[in-house]
Amino acid sequence: MSSQKIKFRVVYATGSDDEYDCSALENHGPSIKGWRSERFCVYPQEMVLQLPSKVRVRKLQILVHQYLIPRKVELYVGSVKPGTTPNFQSATFTRLGYISFDSNEKTSFKARELKSVNLDCEGNFFKIQCHKNHINKLNIFNQVGIVAVNIIGDFVPEKEKPSSYKDLVGDVDSMIDPAILGQLNKPTNISLVDDITFGVYQDPEIAKVIEQLEKKKLVAINEERYDYAKRLKQCIADLQKVGEKLGKLEREKKAAVAEENFDLAQSKKVQANEIRVVVFDQLGIHKLLQDDRLRTEDEPYLLVKSPPHHLPGLNHAATHPASHEQEPVMTARSVTPDQVPLLPQHGPIINDERPIPTLSKPNIEDDDAPQDVTSPRDSEGPDEASLKQANDLPQAVEAFGLSSIACLFCKQFALREKGLNEIFTATKSNDDASHLTPKAIIQVYRQAFSDPVFNTLALALEMFKYSVTLNHFTRSQVEEMCSATLPSLLKRCGEGPRVKQAITSLMLHLTDIPTLKGRNCIHTITVIPCKVKNPKVKVGQLQLIECVLDKCGVDDKSSYSVDMVMNFVAPALSHTSSDVRDVAIRITQMMYKESGDPVRRFLPKDEPALRKKHLIWKKIFEEFDRIDGKPVGGPAPLSSDEQKALQVKALKEELAKLREMAANQNVEVAEKPGAKNKKKKPKKAEGPPPESPSAFAEDQLDRTCMFCNEHNDDFNAETLDVHFWKACPMLRRCGICSQVIEIAGTTSHLLTECDASTKFEMCESCKLAKPVAGPHQCSGYPKEGEGLCPLCFEVVVDADDNWREHLMGTDGCNKNTRRVK
Repeated sequence: MSSQKIKFRVVYATGSDDEYDCSALENHGPSIKGWRSERFCVYPQEMVLQLPSKVRVRKLQILVHQYLIPRKVELYVGSVKPGTTPNFQSATFTRLGYISFDSNEKTSFKARELKSVNLDCEGNFFKIQCHKNHINKLNIFNQVGIVAVNIIGDFVPEKEKPSSYKDLVGDVDSMIDPAILGQLNKPTNISLVDDITFGVYQDPEIAKVIEQLEKKKLVAINEERYDYAKRLKQCIADLQKVGEKLGKLEREKKAAVAEENFDLAQSKKVQANEIRVVVFDQLGIHKLLQDDRLRTEDEPYLLVKSPPHHLPGLNHAATHPASHEQEPVMTARSVTPDQVPLLPQHGPIINDERPIPTLSKPNIEDDDAPQDVTSPRDSEGPDEASLKQANDLPQAVEAFGLSSIACLFCKQFALREKGLNEIFTATKSNDDASHLTPKAIIQVYRQAFSDPVFNTLALALEMFKYSVTLNHFTRSQVEEMCSATLPSLLKRCGEGPRVKQAITSLMLHLTDIPTLKGRNCIHTITVIPCKVKNPKVKVGQLQLIECVLDKCGVDDKSSYSVDMVMNFVAPALSHTSSDVRDVAIRITQMMYKESGDPVRRFLPKDEPALRKKHLIWKKIFEEFDRIDGKPVGGPAPLSSDEQKALQVKALKEELAKLREMAANQNVEVAEKPGAKNKKKKPKKAEGPPPESPSAFAEDQLDRTCMFCNEHNDDFNAETLDVHFWKACPMLRRCGICSQVIEIAGTTSHLLTECDASTKFEMCESCKLAKPVAGPHQCSGYPKEGEGLCPLCFEVVVDADDNWREHLMGTDGCNKNTRRVK
């Protein structure tokens, strides 16, 4: 029994926008609005769909809004006990899994994402649970929207169950969830008229005609009237294109009516009617719909091959829903549509811990050329679309001919390869031809470098090696060609080992050619940032830089400079992917071996707290110590606070020794010469004994601020704390954690000690702390041994006396509120 489209009724929804009620999901058509959640709603949002009776669901399709996109949608199937009235409140729902949706930033929120899921489950209800939305600038009310839902399945008879997967897997079916059963038992006989794209994007009148023709085609196949079925098939294909065009006109007409532009609405209506009349007449729809049941031998006109139909108004391709083909999330027990799933060996699959595999097209490996399965007619030469695209490259067409350039745009890889071979032959036979301009070369290789087949890409790379060595190209022209074409290859560094190796080989070869040797053109190209967020691309580009750096070394004029490499590599040291960080660490260590201390300008300050908190910096700085010949693994260098504490401790010990020496001198009283027999009785002290030098020095230390050197007789342990907290001009309170810190050490505090240290990072230019996520404007560029004041952003030589003069002097920092003015 063939599966069919199941109509449903929305019986419950958590909420709906006033103009986008959930009942809109019950119908399909070009002008449907779909459902939207309430503005600023609470997630998750739920909808319950009631099916006409108990249904064996075989396929579910969900088309979401182009910018009101949920992060994921969970699916549940509900059943009621036999003999009871179906009610979703008394139904028992079973979770099937979830579907994740893309944020749609790549299409600038102009395409809708369609997800199709093969299932095999039975129930009376279907629940859809939408989770929090993707955030974007268009979705200002944090809503989610679903344009259409389509359910395909079979009605289950009341008394007998149909033959299903239980006949195949026996008693273990309870161990497999419906998502995997849907892959095991895929429906293969679903009609095109039951697909969601047909209902949403087809004109309703054309859709009814196509449904009638589809039924007649099935009858003709059963009666073995294959010529009649072939004509019906061709007619259905043509009507689909017309229906999509008319559907687009219907949407434009509705939009014009909403804007009260009735002249435009009338023109759209007239245009649609004219298309219907002309197409129905050309295709002979009325004859095809006649149910005369004549055999093909009685209808000789059916055996004549119908000429190609030139349909009016179809100059542009019909709009299809953009379905972002997504690989299923692979877990230990997830399957793809192209694999036969195995039964679990270690227990049942837990539905709540795995996503539902969505349908995706099989990917072609970039390292293998696909087999050419096109017909002889397709492989004769480029089609009209390819010729039209070739006309956009006038310089290339003038140099190599229209046919050769058009082949580069063909869908068949054999034609693309043929076009490249023709271009290569023309290039070799015209070494000195003036018409081989740099712009022609650029236009050819911009297109050739985007070829998805490795064999064609490899041929293009070899051709480019030859093209840039032609004698009539000057050095500046070669640099122009490289700068205009090679950056597109950086995005392909993450595709596969063979592609990566071929690109690396090309870059290394170009550094040795006479016109580019001694120039850093290729080196500059390799450090151009790619906008692709895939970490594999970042790893591939870093490995490319590593290979070129290993060969060419560091040289400001003929190779990489320290700034060029470290500006690209330093952000990669904090990348979320460990593979990216590992390659970035290796490059940083290579640069330190070549250039030494200038590399440290792009890294955080080497402090014990940083090494202790972040293992990556510990690894990098310990390798720096090995390169410098310093002992590794010994005591870490002391911070400035620890050094001050040691100085205070040493001073106190010295004062203690002075006190002891003074006490010993007071015990022994010296005798006067000539008075050996006379002993002088000591007089009783009338006042307090004079203080010893050690006691006096210690007292002076206790009454002096160690930061601003202010001395006050009223200072003690408590009053000094108050001085630090409120008055010391060298200190301030952190605006985040309220801790009292040195003004000169504000950057170090925010990066290592503050409670919000993870939210800050060091700016590579001004060396101040900047927010990880947020705007930052550099206010100065200090040199080696200098720093910026975090209050007024003036350059200060990094020494205690200079900081004291800047923060306390009469002409010092005007932003320091504690400074005495």
